[in-house]
Amino acid sequence: MYAGAMNQKTAINHVLFERERGVYAVEVTPDVAHIAVHVRAEQGRTEDILRVFRTLASASIPIFLIKLHRAAVSFALNAQQLPEAERCLQAAQFAYSVRPDLAVVSVIASSMRDLTGVMVTIADALQEAKTLMYGVGDAHNSVQCLIDGERVEAAVSSLKQTFALEEAAHG
Repeated sequence: MYAGAMNQKTAINHVLFERERGVYAVEVTPDVAHIAVHVRAEQGRTEDILRVFRTLASASIPIFLIKLHRAAVSFALNAQQLPEAERCLQAAQFAYSVRPDLAVVSVIASSMRDLTGVMVTIADALQEAKTLMYGVGDAHNSVQCLIDGERVEAAVSSLKQTFALEEAAHG
């Protein structure tokens, strides 16, 4: 019984330590593109969206940051996959628009759900760096922001300063 109590106490201390750590890294995925594929807004919308996904899957094109809009589906992909994705979408007769030369900046924390106001803090840091967000995604341990590739250095610097990570970058 004593050993069980010690293990429980150790587990609680570990959880508290992890929560106190907060944001511990900023990572960059360069060379990303964003595509918005137009689909029907009402009747046939679901079928159109499925056809977009099947078209890309049949060519083994991985996508991420997927968003379903009223009359479009948008997603990001590795820029090297862009020519093949465009070929597939054209062959399937989809209308689409492309935003090239982007990057994903990911803010990493042990447990994002425990960080109150983290999205506002990230958005403020990116605005301070004069960086627009074209898309956003989240997970239990990260927030991913789709930004202009040319603003990566300013964005990362601002985020590191905001989350007091500069010492780690220089130490």
